[in-house]
Amino acid sequence: MTSYSEAILIRGLSFLSDKQAAIANNLANVDTASFKRRISVAKEASHDFQSMLDAHMPAVAYSEQSDFGRGILRETGNRFDIAVDGSFWLRVRNASGQDYYTRNGQLQINQNGEVVTRDGLKLLDNAGNPIQVGAGDSAPSDFVVSPNGTIQDPTTGESWGPIAMVDLPEPESLQPVGRGLYADPKQQEGKQAGDGVRQGFLEGSNVDSLQELVAMITVERSFSATQKALNAASRLQENIITNVLR
Repeated sequence: MTSYSEAILIRGLSFLSDKQAAIANNLANVDTASFKRRISVAKEASHDFQSMLDAHMPAVAYSEQSDFGRGILRETGNRFDIAVDGSFWLRVRNASGQDYYTRNGQLQINQNGEVVTRDGLKLLDNAGNPIQVGAGDSAPSDFVVSPNGTIQDPTTGESWGPIAMVDLPEPESLQPVGRGLYADPKQQEGKQAGDGVRQGFLEGSNVDSLQELVAMITVERSFSATQKALNAASRLQENIITNVLR
């Protein structure tokens, strides 16, 4: 039979294992454009203590969330790169018509003249429509993006957009789905930001590799200490049983 203390320590080991996995994922994406580090958090469970004790005995609930702190903007010299200098998000759409949010501004023009991400998702304007700057030979080979997100052909002066730059009331509700994309399960009504686009720049990840390495060492030490405490609790239970049976 597992004691309450052993159950809590086992839950702690599970949390530390998940936290270590999150740190490893952060370090693996330290050079990924606009990547947002994942952090593991422990908080008091919403259920009352007795019901939790009667069920599975966890007194603490563990979860993982994104740290949306801004990464450092770095100049790339590529006219098709844009960085968002603020708390807002770019809105993109996949081939199935699903909309996502991203801060990765690595753009290109596809064969249909649509402005898309490196993964082929269509960049949307502030009205929610894909931005199309031409097709075939009529598509510009270069464009200028103003701070308010308006795209302009420097040769003809024709303009499109502005790009959707969405300021969300609850960005913490966004759920990562991979490749720098975030789904919004709450379908929030965001506001269009006034400006903040920087052409020729990309936002780097917000992962501090030194900070993550220190956190990894701390987790390893905590894991070791928790294992020792679990062994001690097990020995204590065995001693109690032995003394009772004498």
